[in-house]
Amino acid sequence: MNYHLFVVDEISLKYHIEYGFVGTGNSSNDFNVGLWKDIARLKIDDKIVFYVQKTKKFYGFFKVTSTPFYDNSHYLQPYPLPYLGDSNDVMLQYRALMAPDIVFSNGIDEFDLIDILPNNVTDILWSILYRKLKGGRGCSPIFQHEYQIIFHKLSIMNNQMPLIGNNFSFDGYQILPSISNIPYSGYGNNPNIKNIILNSNYTEHHLHALLIEYLPNLIFANSVWLGNEVYSGAGMQAIDILTIDSNNIFNIVEVKRDEIPPNITSQVLKYIQWLQNRFQYFNPQYFQPIIVGCKINGNRKTSSRTFEFINFNNKNMSSPIKYFEYELQNNGIILSEIDYINNWNILGSQII
Repeated sequence: MNYHLFVVDEISLKYHIEYGFVGTGNSSNDFNVGLWKDIARLKIDDKIVFYVQKTKKFYGFFKVTSTPFYDNSHYLQPYPLPYLGDSNDVMLQYRALMAPDIVFSNGIDEFDLIDILPNNVTDILWSILYRKLKGGRGCSPIFQHEYQIIFHKLSIMNNQMPLIGNNFSFDGYQILPSISNIPYSGYGNNPNIKNIILNSNYTEHHLHALLIEYLPNLIFANSVWLGNEVYSGAGMQAIDILTIDSNNIFNIVEVKRDEIPPNITSQVLKYIQWLQNRFQYFNPQYFQPIIVGCKINGNRKTSSRTFEFINFNNKNMSSPIKYFEYELQNNGIILSEIDYINNWNILGSQII
């Protein structure tokens, strides 16, 4: 299960709650794969927290009830959806349906939630702090323990008394029961990232979106938490895709559109060091680096990457690197795990 923080204003939150959808977007009608991969992260039954910019408060809690879709009509029939923000230019084209989960009326102030620091460094809500430093991201992943901290504090603020019912609204300050049930009647479609990759000049972001949407078992078996562009330090480095599996192992996925460049392991090492300090886990077995790139051609290149991977593995900072290559063939994308120790043999393949 995944956990998501959506940044909204007091007007759009009212529409999100009344019409039962969540969304992110920008000011352009052109498709933006970077925004799509954020919303593609949402899976059915994931949990949602809202942050309202004007009141600087957090509200919850809701759950995802549909697969993500793209709706640029900007209408919730028969009325147009208000724009997000004071500049009146942000649309919310990238959406998923949602429903109430455990809903509390009052929000918790940003100061009470974040600025009063806990005794334990692992209880600091780093995902939200990094999001504020970065700015501009409407849909960010948060870790399970961060969600639990928010839930606990918000529950206490509301005397552990969630609202009763299935229909709610927002008056600018509180979530309140509502007698009306307004069905979502917008128009939705899937942008089909796979076809874009197969038939056009795709980018690295398209590959991220493909992996996030399809979650091929060859890489993501047993994943229980998924995040993308996970901020990993005040310098705003971001892990392309980070998952946590059922054994509490962090899978650090670095994706390249082209052949992987030399010294890619130095970037992976920084991510591992950040995770070690962030979660206070230092046993190498908790960290599994995964590198994905286009098929490498040439013995000199493969020998160089093998040498680099072996040197990295000998540092014993993590489990040995897993390396995958992809190829575009006919109507599919072939993903293969490569045995870089033994003559670049293929250990297994999966077609997306």
